Amino acid sequence: MPPEPEDVNQQLILKLNKKKVPSLGQIKQLPKFLNKGEKLRLIIVLLIFLGSSLTLGWRFYLKNSIAIPKQGGSYTEGLIGSPRLINPILATNDVDRDLINLLFSGLMKFDEQGELVPDLASGYTIDAEQKVYTFELRPNLEWHDGTPITVDDVLFTVSSIKNSEYKSPLKNSFAGVTVTKINNKTVQFELEKAFAPFLSILTVGIIPEHAWYSIPAFSAALSDLNIRPIGSGPYKVKTLTKDTNGNIKNYTVEAYDNYHFGRPYISEINFKFYPDFETGVIALQNKNIDGLIYLPKEYKDTLDQGRIKFNNLQFPQYTAVFFNPQNNEELKENKFRQALALSIDKERILNEVLGGDGQIIHSPILPGMVGYDPEVKAPEFDPEAAKALLEELEWQMPDEGNFRTKPSEEESEDEEEVAPLELTVNLTTIDQSENVRVVSIIQENWESIGIKTNLNIVSKERIRKDVIETRDYEILVFGEVINTNSGPYPFWHSSQNQYPGLNLSVLANKDIDDALDISRAAKTNEEKIQPLKTFQEKLLELNFSIFLYNPTYTYPTVKKLKGLDSLQFINLPADRLNNVNAWYVKTKRVLSN
Repeated sequence: MPPEPEDVNQQLILKLNKKKVPSLGQIKQLPKFLNKGEKLRLIIVLLIFLGSSLTLGWRFYLKNSIAIPKQGGSYTEGLIGSPRLINPILATNDVDRDLINLLFSGLMKFDEQGELVPDLASGYTIDAEQKVYTFELRPNLEWHDGTPITVDDVLFTVSSIKNSEYKSPLKNSFAGVTVTKINNKTVQFELEKAFAPFLSILTVGIIPEHAWYSIPAFSAALSDLNIRPIGSGPYKVKTLTKDTNGNIKNYTVEAYDNYHFGRPYISEINFKFYPDFETGVIALQNKNIDGLIYLPKEYKDTLDQGRIKFNNLQFPQYTAVFFNPQNNEELKENKFRQALALSIDKERILNEVLGGDGQIIHSPILPGMVGYDPEVKAPEFDPEAAKALLEELEWQMPDEGNFRTKPSEEESEDEEEVAPLELTVNLTTIDQSENVRVVSIIQENWESIGIKTNLNIVSKERIRKDVIETRDYEILVFGEVINTNSGPYPFWHSSQNQYPGLNLSVLANKDIDDALDISRAAKTNEEKIQPLKTFQEKLLELNFSIFLYNPTYTYPTVKKLKGLDSLQFINLPADRLNNVNAWYVKTKRVLSN
């Protein structure tokens, strides 16, 4: 049977085109020979092939590449309060210090580990007697306005601090310090006597002589440079806005291109200011800000932990019970102070008030600090032992009533029976949720062993002027933030009992003073350890205070903010910004080796 015409044609085509793979021209002609259904199937196959190829390629890229920080983006943080003096030599509040940390640089700085490292200085030397410190400035340093930074700026800063007309809170830190210009890049400090923490003092930001020299010292606090400063830090001032009352409500800084540690990754940081933590937390909840200076424990459960990361930092702060025997005779008796200490349930306070977010402490020397000794411990919670001590002091539980009494030593003129004395203490604290809950538990503890406890809750506006400065309290529950480099001297030496000293337990003991004097004069950390141990042991023996807990500093930020993982320890809230030039919100991928 002869072949069909179509078969003959196909055979002829095959003979003419011996290639098995169609050419590009042939592929282009393919749609002409396909019907609609075949075209649709072809398109689907091609899309699947393309999608699979892209997916495989992307997976390969992800597997063989890493994400690294990329410059750009912005971050907005909420602060409590408002800026007043963004000036390193005049600042007194946390908001000002936060902004100073971004805008200024000192000869030294604290890194993210809380260690002192050179900042504007490229290096330094200390003589054998630890009285002469010599610093070399880094090359090519510039202020934000492009003016070169020289040793003259260092000399001007120190002389301004020492000038009484400036009323700098740092004046005492530089008492007895002579500063000398060796050349434009070398400066020398000479101390009257060795002072081990001196390097930490030199973290103070240097201010520009060329901007400040014509401003009279007595009116320095009024200068606009305190709001729009010229510094040398990782960021410089961009814009600020004020409300109708003249208060700053927004403050924006931008990355400084010529920062001596390299331009920061985040291009812009915005600050918004709130009157209290409640308002700040609401702003964080509503996504008006990306972070908050600090998160009080009571607000922790209100935030979306899918969006917010809690950066838990070690912070040299402790809450303690301080005594003022001048306002209550019973507090002069060590056994009574001991009874008060034995009857406080610290575990309950830690769990109920802080949710376990902290640690119980036994002295003002905290873990990680020079002189910390885990073997130095206060006696455990023992209300029965406390009751026995009160019995020894002749404070008896009456047949009727809830509080201990003892016969009055006063005599009645009309021979009527004098009412017995009731054992009463007045317990004062600041009107903050955490503190109020703490004193409520202490009140319950003390009243359970027969001590009537009156609470005095004082507003934040009054606590410092009306209570702290005047020492107008019998017993005070308060939190203290300590400088790990200056040590416990400012808080526990008897010379600091009265304002402006910081010793809130108005007691005095020669052994404690001697140990603190030796520690303060020590040239090395090793030389401090034994006197600090003596100090702690004596402090506990005499029950100068009741140490409650060291809280965790919780710094909440959005999870998109990266670069904070190495941040572990801060001396001050502003130290959370110590490595801000390494933070980032944008990334890019590069192939790994």
